[in-house]
Amino acid sequence: MFNDRDFEVFEDPTLAGRMGGIKSEIDPKFEAIAPLISDWLGASATHIAQHLRRHKNPPMNTWIAFNEQFRGYKMTPHLMLGFWDDRLFVWLACLAEASQRQWLASQLETQLPELATLDAAFQVSGNHMAKASAPLTLANSEVVLARYRQIKQADFLVGRQWFRGESVFQDEGTQQAELHKTVRALQPFYALLQGGEQKS
Repeated sequence: MFNDRDFEVFEDPTLAGRMGGIKSEIDPKFEAIAPLISDWLGASATHIAQHLRRHKNPPMNTWIAFNEQFRGYKMTPHLMLGFWDDRLFVWLACLAEASQRQWLASQLETQLPELATLDAAFQVSGNHMAKASAPLTLANSEVVLARYRQIKQADFLVGRQWFRGESVFQDEGTQQAELHKTVRALQPFYALLQGGEQKS
């Protein structure tokens, strides 16, 4: 599973070096855990970030996404599991590119009170390409959702983060349990946004 050494990939300042590290160190771990995440979530398709538009600057983060569309994920609600240089994250994401954005916003609005009941470790964010996030409270989620409705470039993300050096990176069993708990907590909302039913 994931460990503190995986973060060292982001210490390489070059595009070739960092991409090489992502491909050799992180992507195989994404591939290994993908069947578990897919099963917990009830997702049929997986997409490992390829960073194809990177020609000069190395990627600041990397991820694997889970959804129901084999041809892509950015236009649909999806779950992201990924790395920054200092944290591992799991986000349920509706991005700016979503094709049914207003419908998604309406669905999210009905679920905000339920989302706010998730445990205190959960966060909400409005930008999948920035580290900034806020505690998942009803007030914070309302602010992020309002921004998602009004600003074309905004995202809506809810999930959890684990920081480099935390004990979760030292014990595989604990890490798998944390990921399972997080994905299963988000699964009903993922299913709703797919127009599907909760996985039993």
